[in-house]
Amino acid sequence: MCGIAGIFEYGSQKPVDGALLQRMTRTLAHRGPDGEGVHFSRDRRVGLGHRRLSIIDLQTGGQPMSNADGTLWITYNGEIYNYRELREDLKSKGYVFKTASDTEVILHGYEEWGEQCVRRFNGIFAFCLWNEKKQSLYLARDHFGVKPLYYHDNGKKFLFASEIKSLLQDPDVSREIDLQGLHLCLTLRYTPSPWTLFAGVRKLGPSFQMVVDENGVRSSSYGDPAPSIDRRKSEREWVEELAAMYVGAVHRQMVSDVPIGLSLSSGVDSNALLALMSARTKHVHTFTVGFEGNNDKNDEVDAALKAAVSFDAVCDSQIISEADYISFMESYLWHLEEPVGNESAAAYYFVAKLAQPKVKVLLSGQGADEPFGGYPRHRAARYARYFDFFPRPLVRPIGYAFTPMFRGRESPGRLIESVSQRDEVNRFLSMYSITTPRMRNQLFNPWYVVDSDTDMLHEFVRNQLARAPEGSMLERMTYIDARTSLSDNLLMCGDKMAMATSVEMRVPFLDLELMNTAERIPGSFKVQGFRNKAIHKLVCERWLAKKVVHRRKIGFNEQMGNWLKKKLEKVLTDLVAAPDSITQTLLNPEYVARLQREHSSGQCDHHRLLFLLLSIETWRKVFR
Repeated sequence: MCGIAGIFEYGSQKPVDGALLQRMTRTLAHRGPDGEGVHFSRDRRVGLGHRRLSIIDLQTGGQPMSNADGTLWITYNGEIYNYRELREDLKSKGYVFKTASDTEVILHGYEEWGEQCVRRFNGIFAFCLWNEKKQSLYLARDHFGVKPLYYHDNGKKFLFASEIKSLLQDPDVSREIDLQGLHLCLTLRYTPSPWTLFAGVRKLGPSFQMVVDENGVRSSSYGDPAPSIDRRKSEREWVEELAAMYVGAVHRQMVSDVPIGLSLSSGVDSNALLALMSARTKHVHTFTVGFEGNNDKNDEVDAALKAAVSFDAVCDSQIISEADYISFMESYLWHLEEPVGNESAAAYYFVAKLAQPKVKVLLSGQGADEPFGGYPRHRAARYARYFDFFPRPLVRPIGYAFTPMFRGRESPGRLIESVSQRDEVNRFLSMYSITTPRMRNQLFNPWYVVDSDTDMLHEFVRNQLARAPEGSMLERMTYIDARTSLSDNLLMCGDKMAMATSVEMRVPFLDLELMNTAERIPGSFKVQGFRNKAIHKLVCERWLAKKVVHRRKIGFNEQMGNWLKKKLEKVLTDLVAAPDSITQTLLNPEYVARLQREHSSGQCDHHRLLFLLLSIETWRKVFR
């Protein structure tokens, strides 16, 4: 796992600025402390930079790397889990390998299959290939966006990097706030691809590729069409198929030439990984964090320690306090670069930091909730069609009669509002939004309300629905979730926080073969009654006790609501009071103060929106 960067003066004959490339590359040193490399094209209009975290082929896997005749050069971040099989295939076609790395598999794969090569890669990746013969760059990002890839294009010069701060080494890259990006962020709780909060920076979406040459910059999706839901198989048949897929995914993702561990929580997903890892190796090293103030019922650490003991694993743990969060906030946003309303994001850093002295790779249970229907909104989506039979005035009272369906951290009122919508786009947008249109009208200052493009929100949802499979609302939603909020929120946080400590995070539940199976399963097997992830839990019962499989999910954010009534409240108050804050310049300070008062008094729980505002204001302070 590494950091990549590069420059292409595609609209001129100017040589790249070597000093700028060096700054861009060295800004990514935390992503790759084990080595640094740069390469310039023959005419010096292209420069590629690389920082290496050595995981596979420790001796000969340095980058940038070239093919045999030096006409192709690559800088690459990621892991191709099926690289050994692809390597054998390519060797049978006559390709000669000089290293044992997966990097060289990408090079020869591109030579053999061209841009179709990415469809064969089961892994997590972001890479750039310079084709000397075609005088073009080819960039690609993995199927579910586990690895980030940002870029800047001014019509003549193209820059790319694993992180935004690398691009900002160029003073020509604007740090101005992207108002559309901010509107999306304050609606969805994250900023979806291709937007960022920086006007001068965009990000390549999951399963997208890009070509840059003298004709400009062109991006397109390389992903397969949406799968057809297979309604012929029984639940038992799906369970058998998934169980084999889980075993295969963990086997593939344990490939490493360095020590590997597990990010362990109390939840079913990481516990299932512990069981599968323990079947392959003894004394798995696990790492977990808990939060100061949690009671026995909400004790993440105690549950993780018990799980570790049951599988003869080693468990390192740490309790995180409110003071730890406060002291880390600015570093957190410097590494994260994209504010999100995800209270658990910083916890990934503390887990990785705990692990870093002992392992270089961590497996994580991230990625199971989206394809298998793990959120309260998935319960709402599963039964939304039944509300269509009632006259609209009755939907709200009937919805509140079934509030157990919506239990969890999501707002019951917001979800009931969504199922009362008749139009599909509005229904999805309501379910995805952290704020309602009425709240945004009060939150934004008058000119921002006028200038904000509300149609953009509908267009974003409309575009996602256009690529989703035919099927129920739940089946369409889980497909969209795996390619939007998962990649631009949870996976982005996991990658940035782990790589901040020079640790690689892997996500076996997003293995390509496993996902190809999971996304063909009918939604009726995923959400049953009030049970989320029903079929996933049935599979996990093969390796775990039922009380573990069906234990209430604790998560990392149980204490955030309380902390935002204490010292974190003052931190937010001071940030929003600054004359140049986003709240003072783009939002409505009186409304923000009202949200704080209502939360502090216990009148309403606004902790998700307030944490998002805290993150946005801290981001602005760090990057202005």
